[in-house]
Amino acid sequence: MLKKLSINSLINAQDLSIEDANIIFELTDFYIKEYKPGIKFDELKGVTVAMAFFEPSTRTKLSFELAAKRLSADTISFQSSTSSLTKGESLIDTLHTIEAMGVQMYVLRHSKSGSPKFLMENTKGAILNAGDGKHSHPTQALLDAYTLRKHFGNIKNLKVCICGDILHSRVARSNIELLKILGADVRLCGPGTLLPRFINIWNCEYCNDINEAIDWADVLLVLRLQRERMEAGILPSIREFNKYFGVSYQQFLRKKDLVIMHPGPVNYGIELDYNISSHPNCLIQTQVTHGVFIRMSLLALLGQRFK
Repeated sequence: MLKKLSINSLINAQDLSIEDANIIFELTDFYIKEYKPGIKFDELKGVTVAMAFFEPSTRTKLSFELAAKRLSADTISFQSSTSSLTKGESLIDTLHTIEAMGVQMYVLRHSKSGSPKFLMENTKGAILNAGDGKHSHPTQALLDAYTLRKHFGNIKNLKVCICGDILHSRVARSNIELLKILGADVRLCGPGTLLPRFINIWNCEYCNDINEAIDWADVLLVLRLQRERMEAGILPSIREFNKYFGVSYQQFLRKKDLVIMHPGPVNYGIELDYNISSHPNCLIQTQVTHGVFIRMSLLALLGQRFK
């Protein structure tokens, strides 16, 4: 019998308690230990999971699909570009149509912030937020925190600096929320135009440039620089961003135990030097691997009420 979380859906990272996170991490440990290629667990046998992705995704969608299939769930995949949404059907009508087919769980990604919460309030099923607008990406925060826990043994008092486009990043928001719940010391580093402008809602200190961040941090969690920021004139040039906030191989080697993480996809040569990717302290591929098992745990824990 699986332990019970304090939530029935996962919308925001801040909804999780320390106990919830530990339950998820413990089950993830179990799945990593017991999984062998080709094996399937039966935690979601008879449960139908809808992959409802209203914006493009590769890593998160594949990770959730693989996780659901390893738990023996029945899965259906929804693509907004080929749905009745293009004919004017509302989001809530689409949800009710899918629900009428016997779906109990929904993995939702949407470009509009707040969409998962809205749907949660209009269904008896479980909603797992796979990213909504600039708001939240809780499963990314969970897999990042789990990766740190496995590498360091403990997250409490760990110094984590999140670097890059903080202002527009749902990954940054969710990581700040969860890492603070788990007791990490979090700082932010990025150009002034990519940091919260008027109020530091998370009460995090800032590092002025990447060298200051490296000197302070145990971990650099580097974010992708989105090209549209350049087109909007928020940054003067990619070269200038790389000079002050990109991580070169030489800078990385200055600190022997420094750990690098990135949610992907990486713009090598902008945020990170490509040579860093093959270093043992670069945990990007480890994050991807852990992502499948973290999502298995979440699906199993939130899906047990439908068994």
